[in-house]
Amino acid sequence: MTISVQKTIPASRMRQFNQMVDRWLEEGPIKLATNATITALDNAGIPKDEQVAIIEDRNIIMKHNMRLGLISEVFAKSLEAAVHSFRSGSEAQDEIARLIVTAVGIRQQDDSELVTFVFLTQSEADAFDAAP
Repeated sequence: MTISVQKTIPASRMRQFNQMVDRWLEEGPIKLATNATITALDNAGIPKDEQVAIIEDRNIIMKHNMRLGLISEVFAKSLEAAVHSFRSGSEAQDEIARLIVTAVGIRQQDDSELVTFVFLTQSEADAFDAAP
């Protein structure tokens, strides 16, 4: 049995996050890494259309990883409180990580994101749902 709990990342925080991600992908070290990757792909003789696909895939992965960081930033305190009430040590840490990695977010019309967490126990779900 699994129990879903939904929480919202406010629109203002999502807009801030999306601006940060776009800036990271277009500036500084990420841009340098992209240029180095393109040079390496050119030197390896990889066709341009494949290069574009590789860079796009890499950007999707980077955005996903940054999004996991955002979910952790916004919800980690509440997740930790809920899970640590019923588990301890590495079991608790593993469960918190699972909850963050498996969270499903759906962008709303107002730019907020509705995030669904799937708990394995009702008690943890209730504790998280009650958390601020």
